[in-house]
Amino acid sequence: MEVGKSNIFKVLDGTIQFIIPVYQRAYSWNIENCAQLWRDIVAMQTMNRTGHFVGSIVNIAEQTMPTGVQKYMIIDGQQRLTTLTLLLLALRDYAANHPDDCNMPQSKFMKCLKNVDEADEDQYKIIPTKKDRDVLFRLIEGHPFDDLGPSKLIANYQFFLEKIAEKVLTPEVISKVFNLEGRKNAAEGSS
Repeated sequence: MEVGKSNIFKVLDGTIQFIIPVYQRAYSWNIENCAQLWRDIVAMQTMNRTGHFVGSIVNIAEQTMPTGVQKYMIIDGQQRLTTLTLLLLALRDYAANHPDDCNMPQSKFMKCLKNVDEADEDQYKIIPTKKDRDVLFRLIEGHPFDDLGPSKLIANYQFFLEKIAEKVLTPEVISKVFNLEGRKNAAEGSS
């Protein structure tokens, strides 16, 4: 097992996929968990801190691939990884719907969300539990989700959209959390 500090961009970079095993619980973070993460991000950015420890992401390589998608089974950290993905999706969608507010190409977001040269499920960076799969995939693809009923994924995605729209931080400043510009200022975790 290797342990080291990393940022979320590095965790999601490359042709990789994180699989949430069937024995893991479904996504369970509520609005208060997301509100705490948001407060931490705001504090980190307003105080000009260079990183924030969001917790560990423990994974095991499922198979070693010389080419194609390198797959990892998530042992711990799926709630944090999924929540950061929801924040990234909200930031992507806000940027797409408010081009005058922020100039951030969709390609920067897609690198953290999808393996763009892959097909079927291999194209997604995160494969959640079956219960959450359709919701997360629809959010990633930008497809309607109104017919899906209540979902913590949708509620938390919408929470982040609202927070971004409040403009306490600009979308560009928020994007630094994901190191989309290649800067050192990013949320840190262990992998």
